[in-house]
Amino acid sequence: MCAVSNSPAALPFAAAPGPAARRDLLLAGAALAMAGLAPARAVPARWVLPYPEIWRRPRLLWITRPQAQEAVRAVYWADGALQPEGYGAFNRLYRDLYANVQHPIALGLLDLNFVMQAALWRAVGPRPLVLFSGYRTHASNVRVGGVEPNIHGLGMADDFHYEGLSLQENLRLARQFQVGGLGLYPDRGSLHKDIGRFRSWVTAGRPALSRRVAR
Repeated sequence: MCAVSNSPAALPFAAAPGPAARRDLLLAGAALAMAGLAPARAVPARWVLPYPEIWRRPRLLWITRPQAQEAVRAVYWADGALQPEGYGAFNRLYRDLYANVQHPIALGLLDLNFVMQAALWRAVGPRPLVLFSGYRTHASNVRVGGVEPNIHGLGMADDFHYEGLSLQENLRLARQFQVGGLGLYPDRGSLHKDIGRFRSWVTAGRPALSRRVAR
């Protein structure tokens, strides 16, 4: 297992792609298209496909949610089919904590988490995605200062970071897998990602999300 450093350069997946990666770009694009994640720009295959057979394996995710003091480690897709128990557990974990309302989470978002996690686990070992915000109703989106249209309300976005990585390391990982929106919130120590249109931003000076929990 490789130790994690506070330096962004310490992560193996941060290296520049070599000539061999060009040959695999078509495979990367095909795999992303199959998952509903066609990228807006080329993504080096060594980052997107940690191993070629990744899409044939059960898609397991490990996600924690501090505000709710909950964690889920489950398979949401296996043997070519959605796994209702695991998928339902992630829908609940991603629920709007203010309104205590859940909504189906886009499989494309879960698949994006899956490939990011697979690359990270191979590089530095298992660690969870820490989820701060998932689905949001319109009222909750207004409450936290979210913009409209509310892509969180479509189940296509989350605010997160990976445990044990610095903010810079989290940003570098997210950039390498960016297929839609990517936002950086330095004051919160978190990032936003979505599978909407390709764009990026930095927002500072906004208060952290409330810790109040809706059960």
